[in-house]
Formats: sequence, structure tokens, C-alpha cells
Amino acid sequence: MPLISRSDCELNAYDRTFFVVDVTFAYNPGDFPGGGWFGAVTNCCHVSADTDHVSIRLEAWDDVPKERRELWADVASGVFRSETGEICAAELYTDVQDGFLILGEPGRDWHVRAHTRTDDEADPREEFLFQFWPAPVIEKPSC
Repeated sequence: MPLISRSDCELNAYDRTFFVVDVTFAYNPGDFPGGGWFGAVTNCCHVSADTDHVSIRLEAWDDVPKERRELWADVASGVFRSETGEICAAELYTDVQDGFLILGEPGRDWHVRAHTRTDDEADPREEFLFQFWPAPVIEKPSC
């Protein structure tokens, strides 16, 4: 289960919100009726932060990564659809995108696990870790 690639970036969390999106994602505020880790759209993670400036790490794995609960808190997970196979972190209300990461094959689902942590003494920024690995491909029956 080796790490394939990773990308690190920092973003402003306007209204304490940022997104992890497929690079083709177009923001529409109506798509997100409430807060939480994962939005209503399957190709977007809608994330709530406790600070206005966040550090983000995106990781692509070839299989389920080992959990890192000893270092990270607030674990959430879900399924993420990437039409292009490339993702990035995006700010709310702006066109700023950063932390571009190639996941792999386009047009497929990926498992995602999100972690967060803050070390107020050393650095008041909240840090986020998003780990992606391939979800099984479900074969559609032929007629």
C-alpha cells in the first residue's frame, strides 16, 4: 500500500470553508445546504475549518492507507467521484485553486479519508490531510 503521490498547499478558509474538488468542478453555493465534511455533490468535499487559514495535504494511495489516529483527529470518510482523475483544493468565493494532485484513472470513484489537527502553540493554523485510494469498480450488467 505505498503512497503514490502527494501535494501540499495553504488556502484561506473564507467563512471557515474550503473544498477539495475535481479540477473541472464549478462552484455553486446552492449545492451545499449545510456544513460538514462532504457536500451533496460527489466530486467535492466541503470542509469546515476552525481557523481562517489552513494547511492542506492531499495524498493518492494505491490501496487503503494505514490509519494515523495517533497524529490526526476528526476522521471522516466517504466516496469521491473524479471525472478527470485530478483534484485540487479550492477557496470559497474565489477562483483560487492549489495543491493539484493526479489520482489516476479518470471517471471513477475514490475512497477518501479526511483528518484534521491543530498545534496552537507551534502553529495556530489548522492542518488537513485527505487520503484517496481507488474504490472498487462495479461492473454494470450488459443487457
